[in-house]
Amino acid sequence: METAVNGVCVCVAVSGQETQGLQMDEIFITDVAYCEQAAILLKQAKLPQNNSSQCRRDDGALPRVICPQCRLGVTRVLDLSQQDMKKVRQLALIDMTALCDLLGLEVKRHKTCKRKIPESCLFGVPLASLVESDQKIKPNTQIPLFLQTLLSFLEKKGLDSEGILRVPGSQARIKVLQQMLENSFYSGSFSWDEVSPNDAAALLKKFIRELPAPLLTAEHLNTFSAVRDIADLKQKLHMLNLLVLLLPEPNRNTLKALLEFLSKVVLCERRNRMNLWAVSTIMAPNLFLHKAVPSKLAVDGPEKGQAERATDIMRLLVRYQDLLWTVPNFLLSQVRKLNENSSRRYQFYDRRIKHLLRKIHTDSRDKPDKNSSEVREKILTIQSLN
Repeated sequence: METAVNGVCVCVAVSGQETQGLQMDEIFITDVAYCEQAAILLKQAKLPQNNSSQCRRDDGALPRVICPQCRLGVTRVLDLSQQDMKKVRQLALIDMTALCDLLGLEVKRHKTCKRKIPESCLFGVPLASLVESDQKIKPNTQIPLFLQTLLSFLEKKGLDSEGILRVPGSQARIKVLQQMLENSFYSGSFSWDEVSPNDAAALLKKFIRELPAPLLTAEHLNTFSAVRDIADLKQKLHMLNLLVLLLPEPNRNTLKALLEFLSKVVLCERRNRMNLWAVSTIMAPNLFLHKAVPSKLAVDGPEKGQAERATDIMRLLVRYQDLLWTVPNFLLSQVRKLNENSSRRYQFYDRRIKHLLRKIHTDSRDKPDKNSSEVREKILTIQSLN
């Protein structure tokens, strides 16, 4: 079934005999504000009611979501300048707040609790500090060099390892490895030759878990968690798309690198026996449960239900990551209007300044020079005396 939204057709999934058991592709419309789409669907009673028992372990239950390309193509986060991304974040916050109100999501934002930062150079260090110091070594670095190296090692050695991420490494070896990395990673003397993939995977989870603030940030962690309360898939993806845009640059880039690796693990499922559900189940607690921030997931429902709901959000992040890192067209249009208005304002001021300078120059040229007339009078006086 199709519903017209400002002249754009929004495809709405229909259950029952109309689909005859076939799962339809979802169309992800980005030309219309997400909150406006939600308002229209709510008005037409097209949004299903939430049912937490619908969480399924079948990875095939997640349909394909298609984002139609406009004439200008698809814009990714990295395609925009920092100035434009700052405007995108401000506009995304407005749309997300409106969307939360429409969907009835009660979201409480937290500030990160102050934690004593350990005296280390890798584990427990704020992401922004790590990236800033690594940029002095390698300019244009977007994620910590240690994480780059660790993910690269796991891609080479761990993708074919059965139970990667699930099989725990040796705690004794992990403790020794962590100390060795702290002491010798930046000197280049650490050797990865004898490191097992399972130990490296444990280091990856430990690195994310021990960040002073959650990877999803203290401010937005509960909003990420609240996505599980949204019944409609596209509405969930709308919210996640806005949340990804709102993340600080180091967090957004680090999350992207992590999800790309997890996607590669899932693609090698036949060899490593790790499907999307298994990967998401293991990684979700590292992102959604953090000592510095009381998560909404930690206080709602039984422990098993918490884990399944966190896993459901993690599945969406891994499965639809390409979609979530795009900039919606409605936000791009607003940014263009802001830039055009700013350009007109500067042109207006530029014309006024030029007119003022021209007037000053004309006035100064027409006005007699007082000093020069005084000098001529003095010269004439001296000549007459002589």
